[in-house]
Amino acid sequence: MNIDVVFFLKFGQKEHIDNLLKKGEIFLNTIQWFKKYEKDGIGDIYEGAYEVDNLSGKLTLEIPNNPIVLNNANLQLRKHHEGHIGNIFSTYAISTLLLKRKPVHRIDVRMRKFGTHCLIIKNPRQFIDSITDKLTNMGIEHSHDIVQYKNLKKKNHKMSLFDKTHLLSYQKEHRIIAWTEKDCALKFEIGSIEHYAEMHSTDKIIETLTVECKK
Repeated sequence: MNIDVVFFLKFGQKEHIDNLLKKGEIFLNTIQWFKKYEKDGIGDIYEGAYEVDNLSGKLTLEIPNNPIVLNNANLQLRKHHEGHIGNIFSTYAISTLLLKRKPVHRIDVRMRKFGTHCLIIKNPRQFIDSITDKLTNMGIEHSHDIVQYKNLKKKNHKMSLFDKTHLLSYQKEHRIIAWTEKDCALKFEIGSIEHYAEMHSTDKIIETLTVECKK
C-alpha cells in the first residue's frame, strides 16, 4: 500500500456486516458484476476498461439523400478487457493522503446506498494481511491499493483496475483484487475481527462521524 490507511469503513446490509464482524466473512463479487449492475454509484460502466478515448469533431450520419452533420460531436470510446478478469473486495478508506488534503472529513450521504450498517475497522493492516494471506493460501494471486479518481470525460486515459471516474470519488475506495479464473463470486472466512472492529448504523456514521487530523 503506497498510502497509509488510518482505518477502513465497510458498508452493507446488517446481516452481511454482522457476518464480517463475527466470522470474518469476506465476499468478493466479479468485476463483470460491477460493470453490469445498474444501481447508480455501485455499478460502473468503466469497470474493467483499460483505455478511454474522448473524441470530438464533425460527425456525419450517411443517410441517402439526407446526410446529418453534427459539427460539435463529443464521443467516448471505451475499451474493456474481454471475459472474466477477477473479483473485488471494496472498503471506504480514511487515508493519510485524504486527511492531508482535507483535515476535517465527513462521510458523504450517498454512502447510504451501500447498506444500512457500517463496520469501522481500526486495524487496517491486520485486516488486509488476513485477507491476502487467505488468498495466498488458496493459490489466488492478488493486488490491493487506493483507487485513483480521474475526470474521464477529458483527455484520453490508460486505465488500470485502480482507476475510476471522479464522479465516484466520494466513495474513497480501497480495493483488493483477486485474480481468479472462474467467473463467479468468491467467499471465505478469516475469523472474527471483533477485537479491532465495531458495527454502527450507516445513518449514525454519516450524521455523527467526523475525522479530524490535528497537528
